[in-house]
Amino acid sequence: MIDLSSCAIRMRYPDSAAGCGKNMRILYNLAFIIFGIFYLPYLVVTKRYKYGMKDRFGILPEKIKDIASKNRIIWIHAVSVGEMKAAGILAPLLRKAFPSHKLLFSTVTHTGNKVARTIATGEEGVFYLPLDVSFIADKVVKQVKPEIFIALETELWPNLIDSLYRSGAKLALVNGRISNRSYSKYKKGKFFISALLKKFSLILMQSDQDAVRIITLGAQKEKVFVTGNLKFDIPILNFDTKRTELRKKLNLKDEEVLLIAGSTHRGEEEDIAHCFSRLKKEYKNLRLLIAPRHIERTEEIEKLLTKAGLKPVKISSLGAGRAEGIEPVFILDTIGELRSMYSASDIVFVGGSFVKKGGQNPIEPASLSKPIIFGKYTFNFQDVTKIFLENEAGIEAENKKEFYSAVRFLMDNPRDRKKLGMNAKDAINKNSGSSQRTIDLILSNF
Repeated sequence: MIDLSSCAIRMRYPDSAAGCGKNMRILYNLAFIIFGIFYLPYLVVTKRYKYGMKDRFGILPEKIKDIASKNRIIWIHAVSVGEMKAAGILAPLLRKAFPSHKLLFSTVTHTGNKVARTIATGEEGVFYLPLDVSFIADKVVKQVKPEIFIALETELWPNLIDSLYRSGAKLALVNGRISNRSYSKYKKGKFFISALLKKFSLILMQSDQDAVRIITLGAQKEKVFVTGNLKFDIPILNFDTKRTELRKKLNLKDEEVLLIAGSTHRGEEEDIAHCFSRLKKEYKNLRLLIAPRHIERTEEIEKLLTKAGLKPVKISSLGAGRAEGIEPVFILDTIGELRSMYSASDIVFVGGSFVKKGGQNPIEPASLSKPIIFGKYTFNFQDVTKIFLENEAGIEAENKKEFYSAVRFLMDNPRDRKKLGMNAKDAINKNSGSSQRTIDLILSNF
């Protein structure tokens, strides 16, 4: 989360409206605005100000206002790509369960917005979440008039939640999770968090631990249920077709083994490149594709790979395939294609786990029967990685030395490589069903 509005999440403790009245709401608004002023230079430098600024200031597209004025609305909010993909799993069930309603989707990030547009039908709409300033939130809620508001994971915006609650909307927190780091922060502001949580009619958490934590923070026990992780219900791609198509695009031969490092962060690509350079001396058939979490880092990664003596090639610049005799390191520099690209892989490293980012979602490659490796920093998906490790469905590598050894093991033992992938797929199947449990509880409570 890097946008101005997402950074405000870090300041969400002062639940002004319900907890401490009008004065606290004013203080929260001031804090938000002051933080925004200091954050403005970053938006200008990165050019992120270009995306959805009208929406963020409460000036919604005419399409959104038109849909809201003519229909009963379910507003679904998901901050970024991963959360929006989970919303995409839930959306068809919501349409079936509430045929008289229309869905509107809001996001914080530009990439999340793009994913939302692939999920929304022509009769539905997508917009950026308004800045969490009281008069902006009030204006947007008044225009959208949702009967139901669904927040994915643990999205708590004080002014927005207060505006929705006062409007009479029913609020649901879905696929909720609380990492160790977040829990320690939330406990410091328990008084304010508790006031926010009491405004939700339904709170659906991923695990027993998440449920205990949110009840400890002040959620009403009778409103909290454990439904599992929606992301385990991810629909499976046509594996054979996609694999053939994408490996042809990359000009990969049958005997070549593709290692994909997915959703990598700064500080990881250098270690991966170093290990790959060593491994290539032993395994001439090993190939590498790096998919950075933020594609604006593509040029930075190109320079890094070139410096390491490798030949970077952007996926967007590929024609029918790579030229014969060239063995590049591919960089996925397009949005929304990593999941399908996983089907072309033979080994997957899940990024954000060598550095303290909490890890990215390992479920997508696991659903495609891929052997996965991840680092020790997986607190964003601690329950998922625990399931994988307990079922021999993943390898944890604490550092680049262990990563090198893990890839080497998988290269030397193709049967174990296949077994690890099958175990990963089995773990997904055993833990699926969250979406149906979620929709059943929404129906019974709303």
